[in-house]
Amino acid sequence: MATEAGGGHMSPSWFVAPGEGDSLAWISLIFIGLALYGLVSLYAAFDRWAEHQSKGTPLAKTIPTMLTIALLYEIFPLGHFNILLPLSAILIALMADWSRFHLRGQDTPVAEDTPDTDTAKADTPEATHV
Repeated sequence: MATEAGGGHMSPSWFVAPGEGDSLAWISLIFIGLALYGLVSLYAAFDRWAEHQSKGTPLAKTIPTMLTIALLYEIFPLGHFNILLPLSAILIALMADWSRFHLRGQDTPVAEDTPDTDTAKADTPEATHV
């Protein structure tokens, strides 16, 4: 009877009665969203830097693939996926890098970002003054 007469416990400061708005929950959701956005932005910047550093190396596609898998494991709970899923993605990237690196000297055309050597020589100032 004493608790019903007003001598009971008070509600905690974070308690929200049903039907009222919860501003702490909205602030928490916005903070979590901004934290995820910041994490993805940092990974994207590092991925661009790593891709720029690995240009022309045998692992040009494998490094960004491994960074993407690390990002997925950090953000999402991927423990329920089989380990063969990320391993297969890494192996596919390794095979793409291997074929790109080893087929470069053969007769098959390989798309590259570098300009053709004949057009690069024609654009030099020495070639125009000859």
